[in-house]
Amino acid sequence: AEIQAIVENDEAPSFENTIVALDQAGATLSRVSGVFGNVTNTDTTDELQALEREVWPKLTRVYDGIYLNPDLFARVAAVYEGREDLDLDRQGERLIELTHRDFVRRGAAMEPAAKDRVREINSRLSELTTQYGQNLLKATNSFSISLGPDDLGGLSDEFKAALKVDGEERWEVGLSRSEFEGFMTQSTNRDLRKQLKDGYNLRASSGDIDNGPIAIEIARLRAERARLMGYESHAHFQLETRMARTPQDAMDFLQRVWEPGLARAKEELADMQALVDASGDGYTVEGHDWWHLAEKVRKDRYAFDDNQMKPYFELSAVREGAFDVATRLFGVTFEEIDIPEWNPEVVSFDVKDADGNHIGVFMTDWFARDSKRGGAWMSTYRDASDIDAPVRPIVTNNMNLIKPQDGEPALMRFDEVETLYHEFGHGLHGLMTTIKYERMSGVGGPRDYTEFPAQIMEHWAGEQDVLARNALHYQTGEVIPQDLIEKMREASTFHQGFKTTEFIAAALLDLRWHMLTVEEAAEITDAREFERKVLAEYGLIDEIEPRYRSQYFSHIFAGGYSAGYYAYLWSEILDADGFTAFKEAGDIYDPELAARLKRWVFEAGELEPADELYRRFRGADPSIEPLLRIRGFSTDEES
Repeated sequence: AEIQAIVENDEAPSFENTIVALDQAGATLSRVSGVFGNVTNTDTTDELQALEREVWPKLTRVYDGIYLNPDLFARVAAVYEGREDLDLDRQGERLIELTHRDFVRRGAAMEPAAKDRVREINSRLSELTTQYGQNLLKATNSFSISLGPDDLGGLSDEFKAALKVDGEERWEVGLSRSEFEGFMTQSTNRDLRKQLKDGYNLRASSGDIDNGPIAIEIARLRAERARLMGYESHAHFQLETRMARTPQDAMDFLQRVWEPGLARAKEELADMQALVDASGDGYTVEGHDWWHLAEKVRKDRYAFDDNQMKPYFELSAVREGAFDVATRLFGVTFEEIDIPEWNPEVVSFDVKDADGNHIGVFMTDWFARDSKRGGAWMSTYRDASDIDAPVRPIVTNNMNLIKPQDGEPALMRFDEVETLYHEFGHGLHGLMTTIKYERMSGVGGPRDYTEFPAQIMEHWAGEQDVLARNALHYQTGEVIPQDLIEKMREASTFHQGFKTTEFIAAALLDLRWHMLTVEEAAEITDAREFERKVLAEYGLIDEIEPRYRSQYFSHIFAGGYSAGYYAYLWSEILDADGFTAFKEAGDIYDPELAARLKRWVFEAGELEPADELYRRFRGADPSIEPLLRIRGFSTDEES
């Protein structure tokens, strides 16, 4: 009804009656769908999943009806064409640009027959992506390994306690990332490691929850839609508005880091094989040995055990440390509040600016459960706007930490600490926005930029000042020892070959799925075989799997990262270069830099194109050298 009122307005199209009206339309629908989407991601049931399969295609049809409405687009186009005569501020100008671009990229300028086919494709894609995500959740929840007392070799007491089945003399390990990596790193049982790794890698790849055919159909439909819109492939369509601009530029960037990463991974493999040979165990290192042996090499080389760190990273203290960093950088504060929440595990906070003004609500949901999708993410229940009255955002952070036994502390690995800071960075990006139009407030922007505000926050997690203030032993209150910090720093580039290679393998796989033309996509009949051929082209060694295989790559087949998984590494150019500015200033809270970071990144939404926002913060374009140096790939000359 609100959209129809805009279309039928007798007045000539204007910024207020068309562009702003569109920005504000559908507030009730947005509120309801925001609640529905967040709850189905974090606390789903069979009934909610059935509703998802019904509701998401309906919503897709609703939005197609808006963006493909020729009369509505005519009004938008009229305002766009006359925008230079409107005497608007920059926010208004940018809103017109983005609104017009949204309509064009959704197909508004296409011929009627093509629009009809795009509607059909979008509706089917909505069904497929929903089914893909539900299949993955079922596959993840349906696999576990039951462990007896003789199967616990190498596992820490804290990890064993987390895996213990209440009331029984057995333990159970599943496929959540925290459980998987913990077991693969600690367990001394090769057979069980192989069993768990096979379960992880073969998720959703057989039976009635096989995601392979779904991935193929998604790729075909995306390729067809891209062609209808005049693009060579879905990747060409997606990257047109991103910092990378073209698939080839993204591929070239990935390969620049892939080559030193793969070379380092081969060195790491040789080191592990040498360790096995020296031990007399007499086996050839395989993929299920990697985490376990890498940890052994790290302990041997650096006398550093990640488990030594965990007593100093208790969840609530880590969270308070992240809050403290935000306060010192940006002046924002967090006060716990009691409000309705979707699960008893959720803890909520009132967020205020330096003057004590309310800027949003921040809700945290840290622990894994069967009703929750995997991974870690930020989301919103409500986005910010300020047209007739200020509407402040409601932001969530979600992780899948292993929930400890009752009365036990939630102790975190340092990589989990970094993940918390990462999602908190996304949360701050959503909370601190000062943009008045919902379309361009908060975390919007190209994928290869929106990870930057999250990833730059990770750097503070391991800084000396932050650790000294917040990394306190959960029992004694002792500050984390300096020698442990130094060992962690010395080992920081360890295992970067593996981490870089598994990530880029997934990013390359994503791009290759979405660079397929219509004809090429039609030839794909087996998702695993397509994947195997792609990875063989780049020389991926057998001992390393891509971080995500096609059947469980929900980022690209059930999320918003299609042709965009590379964005994490691209954004790492920005975060490494950006944090280098603070280090060069000699103060990780440098007031001038923090003010620019706040104004041009965390508050700015999509006020300007991403590369311009970065330049306004940094004063220059980013350099790739800090990224290579942090990963340990840079030469002395490059450094």
